[in-house]
Amino acid sequence: MHEFSSYTARRFHWWVRRHLVHDIWMSISPSTAVRHPVARLLVLSCFVLSLMCGFAAPTGWIAVANAKDRTERVAFAPGRSARTVRDTIIGYDGIRYLVSVRGGQRLSASLSTNNPSSYFNIQSRGASQALFNGSIDGNLGDVIVPSSGDYVIQVYLMRNAARRGERADFSLRIEVTGGGSSALPPDYADGLTGGPDFWQVANVPPGDRLNVRSRPSSQATIVARLRNGIILRNRGCRMNGQTRWCRVERRDGSSSGWAAGKFLVESGGR
Repeated sequence: MHEFSSYTARRFHWWVRRHLVHDIWMSISPSTAVRHPVARLLVLSCFVLSLMCGFAAPTGWIAVANAKDRTERVAFAPGRSARTVRDTIIGYDGIRYLVSVRGGQRLSASLSTNNPSSYFNIQSRGASQALFNGSIDGNLGDVIVPSSGDYVIQVYLMRNAARRGERADFSLRIEVTGGGSSALPPDYADGLTGGPDFWQVANVPPGDRLNVRSRPSSQATIVARLRNGIILRNRGCRMNGQTRWCRVERRDGSSSGWAAGKFLVESGGR
């Protein structure tokens, strides 16, 4: 089924609407149903098959890479670990960026686009399950890859926008950091290096809680909500746009995730 192009799918839908529905109406009309029972059965069977293959299938087609997707290998300049690419996608024509990453390294990507229906996914090359889904988690992806190999960053338009042939001009920043087999990121406390061993939650408005998220993004899943005064271990900070995010956890290892640095102040750990 995946071999069908989006163009074939659209032509098939047009044929169904123009011909098959008309044939069904003529076949089941009282004047012809008695004279053509075999034709009636055949046409109705085709109609059921079209529902199964013609109307349900496009969701699956769009969930995987379209045949028109362009593939490009991303290489970094000597001594650099980041690169920004700028391009355009139209309709169902997405772009797949291949990045070579070692196991334990951190693969990060951030998308800036003029079309709110454009997103990106991150997945291992050849895998069916995405490690990061931009339509759910937003336009900043940050994953620690489980094994060495090629990883795909696929930029695409959502189905409704692709069907209308919309255009998206975008810039995509891709960065690979860390090394070896360590799953911990470098220590970027305060957006630079160093920093305290512990933070204390502070400056959260009365009656509210600090959201600890699964990734350094305001759109990521909330994994814990903490009140002012809670002591957290500092696992390193990094910048996302103009926001400093810090990876934190409680001293017993619970509530592990990312918190906005503006609500954290240095603590002695007591």
